[in-house]
Amino acid sequence: MNTITLPKNQYVQILSTQEKLRNDLTRLEKIVSFIAQDEVDQAYITRLSKIEKGLSLGKGIKFKNKSVIKKFFNSL
Repeated sequence: MNTITLPKNQYVQILSTQEKLRNDLTRLEKIVSFIAQDEVDQAYITRLSKIEKGLSLGKGIKFKNKSVIKKFFNSL
């Protein structure tokens, strides 16, 4: 296992970013389910729910670069 050292402010920034993403996914799930209940595939809502639950449990998704992030969100 590798250990890295981060300044406290950078660590706090990472935690706040994770919390923002968690909240954004939750809001997105609620908006999508409310606006387009009949038009959106249930599998999509289920997938968003799984991602949100994983983030809530402290699990994360690691991305190597910006293009991988774009591909991930486009695949949703």
